[in-house]
Amino acid sequence: SAIVGAAGAALCEMVCIHTLERDGGAPGAQLAEVRDGLRERRDGLLGLADGDAAAVEALLGLDGTDPGVREAKRATGVPLAVAEGCLEVVEVATVVVERGTPNAAPDAVTGALLADAALRASVATVRSNLERLDDQAFVEEMGRRAARTERDADRAIERLPEAGGR
Repeated sequence: SAIVGAAGAALCEMVCIHTLERDGGAPGAQLAEVRDGLRERRDGLLGLADGDAAAVEALLGLDGTDPGVREAKRATGVPLAVAEGCLEVVEVATVVVERGTPNAAPDAVTGALLADAALRASVATVRSNLERLDDQAFVEEMGRRAARTERDADRAIERLPEAGGR
């Protein structure tokens, strides 16, 4: 999911780059800031992909350790971080579509939808992993964050021009 979210961020970033190169300073400093933020989010999601692979290996005992609660919590926390990172991509995609070069806007919509799909898959992983944990406070907090992330993504997708709620 993290890699798919990173691909979504890269598509939105590409629209920013294309627009800035084509139109120079016309879109303003905001689009350059958005581009830089998307680059950071892409890099962060790629890092989380590595973290997720390590968390799964530890959870399954593939790294030679005996998996326990700490590994189960990590295997829940990393996908939630992926979902929250993907949410940032979905939220900023609206700006990219509105300010980007019109012929490249569909790429930003595609990027947002990819990030949204990765977000939904990550939240499903979180919920699946929470079923295995007994720490009620942890389960409740992670469940709240996952639900909030989904609600915020729903709102962001509704605001996305050309996607209009799918």
